[in-house]
Amino acid sequence: MEQFLCLAFFLCSFVVGGLVQAADLDKGKSALIKGDYTTALTELRPLAEQGDRTAQYYLGVMYKEGQGVAVDDTLSHQWLTKSAENGDAQAQMMMGMMYHFGSGVEENMDTARKWYQLAADQGLEEAQTVLVIIAE
Repeated sequence: MEQFLCLAFFLCSFVVGGLVQAADLDKGKSALIKGDYTTALTELRPLAEQGDRTAQYYLGVMYKEGQGVAVDDTLSHQWLTKSAENGDAQAQMMMGMMYHFGSGVEENMDTARKWYQLAADQGLEEAQTVLVIIAE
């Protein structure tokens, strides 16, 4: 019986931990939308550091746009790369755009196409459209 209770507690901690993480992500997204960048950073940074691809994407955008932080193309690229490599389609699209237009990185159409393709493969219509346009 004691082993069962330990197992049940262990499993519940994962479920509750997941809900808390989701709540923090939601709080960070909401703060970002409202322009409360201090709260957004407080909520998103720990999640991003733990590997949450959505939080990584938002941090990358914040550094790209200078939202609550100084514009920093290096940090933006680092966070967006992590997010894109973790499978976030929006981050993959953003990486494609950065390499396409040389924004914060050296322009490289082969790398841009790679990121656009990954986003398109996930069904992101904007990436599919860009691939059609750049193929012409």
